Amino acid sequence: MKNNLNRREFAKVSGLAGATILATRASAKKPGIAPIPIPDGPLTKDDYQALKSEAEKTFKANQVELNGYYFHMPSAGTYPSLFAWDSGWHTIGMNRIDPKMAASEVEFLMLQQRPDGRVPHEVKFKEITAKADLRHRLGDKISQSQFQGLVSVQVDPPSFIISAEKIYSNTQDRAWLERLLPRFERALEFLTKTRDLYKTGLPSIIHPWESGTDSSPAYDQIIKLDYSNPLGGPQRMFLYPAMFTRQKKLGYDLQKIAAANEFIVEDMNVIAITIRAVISVSRMFEQVGDQAKAEQYKKQAQAMTETIEKIHWDEAAGLFWSRYDLKAPKFAKRTTCASLLPLMSEHLSKAKAERLVNDHFHNPQEFWLPYLVSFNAKDEIDKEKIYWEDKLLWRGYCIWTNMNWMMCEGLLVHGYADLARELTRRTAKMIRNQGFWEFYDCRTGQGKNAHPFNWPGVVLDMIHLTWPEATV
Repeated sequence: MKNNLNRREFAKVSGLAGATILATRASAKKPGIAPIPIPDGPLTKDDYQALKSEAEKTFKANQVELNGYYFHMPSAGTYPSLFAWDSGWHTIGMNRIDPKMAASEVEFLMLQQRPDGRVPHEVKFKEITAKADLRHRLGDKISQSQFQGLVSVQVDPPSFIISAEKIYSNTQDRAWLERLLPRFERALEFLTKTRDLYKTGLPSIIHPWESGTDSSPAYDQIIKLDYSNPLGGPQRMFLYPAMFTRQKKLGYDLQKIAAANEFIVEDMNVIAITIRAVISVSRMFEQVGDQAKAEQYKKQAQAMTETIEKIHWDEAAGLFWSRYDLKAPKFAKRTTCASLLPLMSEHLSKAKAERLVNDHFHNPQEFWLPYLVSFNAKDEIDKEKIYWEDKLLWRGYCIWTNMNWMMCEGLLVHGYADLARELTRRTAKMIRNQGFWEFYDCRTGQGKNAHPFNWPGVVLDMIHLTWPEATV
């Protein structure tokens, strides 16, 4: 029987075959990299000044000035666009260097808000002349279905609202806050109402990229990819864009996408950041004297926290799980930092906070490693063989500094100041040694992937919160 392949199928099969060969070569044993030193002793003024200087250089390298506003690309040579949740992490760090520039970035981001309240995951600008590297340009090319013009149809976790609270505490610019509060409200309404697909008052996402944690192991059982197979990574490269293509064919209609039920997830990373953003809006309304709105959002944050304690908490495991499958809901039982992030809610019960910290975060088999904090529990990833682990972001032995910042916040909320100080100390020493990278290896502390990358700037805020004596 004649076996015919059209050109598209041939290209796909050839690409997968080539990728398999490359993955096999990439997985060959490499010479070990010596772990970087994490000196004993406290954080010093020299540490802080060195990190601040490196942050200033990094932000400058990735800075864009457009229409009278400033914002930052995450890394000009890799991600030359405006990204929503990235801007939250940028401005948390920038707030400790230049609060007015941080305020400008948040305001420029909010000017990209869509009529339905959605703050887009990514917005491209023709004025940006920086170009991504070849791998990311290829990924961008095959993912064009996520864009309407230059604006992504995706949404992002609202880290920028948390940042806004911190910025206002520094600037006390009431006119700025009053311009942005209605936009923050619409953004939260989109997440907690329009995207409340499970009817729980919690946001749902419809694509893995909307979580920010792109290839998290928590999604393996949802999208049914096996990354222990050399083909897993290349297959994911085709699968994620194909999801956008199918959504485009549905006219990006949310109800039709929900009915298709391909990837409808109550993601703990998104939920935890959203709850914390609701708390921030409550506090900002309180600061401008609107007690009714402040109480409204406080009650919403309480209700959302109660909901995840009721639905997403696994008492046996002592963890929160993401939930998927709109027609027959089930849990993605994979231990990542996302399962710990409800610590950021001041409304989380003391007993559950203690389980998260004592059983998991401070567990040397899972997260409390010499280099902090692995996104994935080490005892789980030690059992796996993962091809392309440094190319498939959020897999393997990776440390992401935004997670460190969120864990620091959560520890402080629930009274674990000593752990927050040690987390900050090790984070700061690692970044000072390696510089500003996209992520770091929890086995060696080595910086990896995009460089210079802005997110490690959040360590400046961590130091202000936990080592204030080093900042003066």
